[in-house]
Amino acid sequence: MENENSAFEFLGKESSIRYFAEANFALTQGKHIQNYSYDTKIWDYINDNYGHLQNYYELLYNCFLRRESNDRDVYFYLDFPEEGYGRFTRDRCRELEDKHVVFGILLLNSSKEKFFEAKEMTWDDIEQITEEGEHKELWQRLLYGELKRNYTPNEKDEVKRKIERTLNEFERMGWVNWINQEAFHFEIMPSIDRLAKMYAREINEVELTEDYIHEQLS
Repeated sequence: MENENSAFEFLGKESSIRYFAEANFALTQGKHIQNYSYDTKIWDYINDNYGHLQNYYELLYNCFLRRESNDRDVYFYLDFPEEGYGRFTRDRCRELEDKHVVFGILLLNSSKEKFFEAKEMTWDDIEQITEEGEHKELWQRLLYGELKRNYTPNEKDEVKRKIERTLNEFERMGWVNWINQEAFHFEIMPSIDRLAKMYAREINEVELTEDYIHEQLS
């Protein structure tokens, strides 16, 4: 008991009093924390107390605080053990729908193209991808459910609303950030790299990506 109490002494620090509650809420809601915008302060807090917080979540939640990095940034998130959801109940854990995963994979592929070096996209960019891009047939099957030469304005509006809902979910997880939602302008965040690691085989091998997407959409 004494060892466990000493493991939680960091919670009495002034920085914990100021930032722990907000950091804990974000992490347990499935958000990926990055050194960006409103998350900068809690990112600093997690980074400074990473070892203590690792122990905290493993002891109390049976989950793992992960620190990952890519070529742009370092980000933090909670990960579950392979055999379950730690001490969370299943209904507290929101899993991505297959179509959201497919959308994320296609978004990642598009973001790696030179055209998206800034990692920002607009509705015009998405229309260009779905109408002219290398994987346009996969995008059309995912978003419209069928392949057609032309889609009606109503069909495009419905797809735009569908994508907006998906991007809202991705923003909740910290994978994208709305720059101007009304103008449909968003930024792809560094932490979406986690999706790349989770589905590396499907993303890196185009032929397998197509097989995976066809399987999920059939």
